[in-house]
Amino acid sequence: MCFHSKQTKKAQKLEHKFNAKIENIDVFTTSKHYNGFSFPKTPVITNEDVSKIQMMHWGLHPNWAQDDFNKTFTLNARIETLSDKKSFKNILNNRCVILVNGFYEWQHIKNQKVKYDIGFNDELFALAGIFDKNNSYKSYSVITTKAQGVMCEIHNTKLRMPLALNSKKQIESWLQGDEVMPSFNFSAIAKSDFQTSLF
Repeated sequence: MCFHSKQTKKAQKLEHKFNAKIENIDVFTTSKHYNGFSFPKTPVITNEDVSKIQMMHWGLHPNWAQDDFNKTFTLNARIETLSDKKSFKNILNNRCVILVNGFYEWQHIKNQKVKYDIGFNDELFALAGIFDKNNSYKSYSVITTKAQGVMCEIHNTKLRMPLALNSKKQIESWLQGDEVMPSFNFSAIAKSDFQTSLF
C-alpha cells in the first residue's frame, strides 16, 4: 500500500509542471517524507478546478462521518473495490491527483525490511486519488492497484502499488473520470546500508 511519499520541489516547479497555480502560497510546504498516518497536508489538484493546486489532508474524512472517524482506514483506496466501500461509493466522481516526486515502500527480506525511494528519477508525477469535503476539511485517499514491474519485487507481501500517473494524458484522463492504466517503469533506490541495489 502507499502510506509514505515525498514532494521536495519548489512551488514554481509544480506550477510549471502541472500548469496550475498554488491556491494559497502561504500554506504551501515541501517534505522529504510525508507520513500518511500523521494526516499531512500535501499538494493536490482536483477535478473541481484543474487550474488550482490545493493543500489537502491525506486521509479521507467522509462528509457524513463524525469527528472521531478513523482516517487511517482511508489513507488508501483499492481501485477494485471503490464502488463497494461506504467511504468512497458516493464520491466516485470526486477525482484528484496528488503531486509528488516519489513515494516510499519497504521490501521484506527474511526478518529485515529495506526502505526504497520509488519514483521516476526524482521527477514530478502524480498519484491518482479520490477526495471529499467535510465542512472546511478537504481530504483525499491514494488509489492503489495491483503491483506491476519492480513493485512486485519490492512490495513482495501484499503486491500493491499506488496508481501512478506519469504523463499529462494520464492525469487528464483520470481527472475526467476515465479508466487509466498506471505507469510502473519506476526507478527504485534502496535506502538501507545492508542493501544498496538499484532496480
